Formats: sequence, structure tokens, C-alpha cells
Amino acid sequence: MYKTNFNNEINNKITLKIKNVKDSNKNNKTKNEYKFDAVNIQLIGPTSMSENIITYKEAEELYLGLKDFLSKNEMKTFKEI
Repeated sequence: MYKTNFNNEINNKITLKIKNVKDSNKNNKTKNEYKFDAVNIQLIGPTSMSENIITYKEAEELYLGLKDFLSKNEMKTFKEI
């Protein structure tokens, strides 16, 4: 399991948890059921909580996509209103 706490851009404390889980689901086309290892991602803040369970392949693509997006994105700062 991976767990970290940090303050986001508006200084709210956020907890990120990533862990291995077992999951099952049906193939949309064939309707065959599969059991597989998956990744549970939780973002917990002071007023909200987000959780998603994704396959390892989805996690790998998310990692690659975020790595590429964040390396090119110049919107890394915020301005107080």
C-alpha cells in the first residue's frame, strides 16, 4: 500500500491511498466474468472523498497519461481571488 498526506493548492490537507485489491467484472461483449487483481485509489480531503477501483492496465495507462500531461502542462500555479 502507498499512502501520503499533502496540502493541495488551496492549503487543504489531502490523503492519497493506493492499494492492491481483488475485483471481478463481466466483459461487456462476451458477458464472461473475470476475477483479477486491481488498484484502489482514494483521495480524501476535508470535505470530499473520491475512490476508484481500476485494473492494472488502466493504472499503467493513467500513470503514463499523467506523467505526459503534467510534464507539458504549464498551469501549475494558482492565484488567490
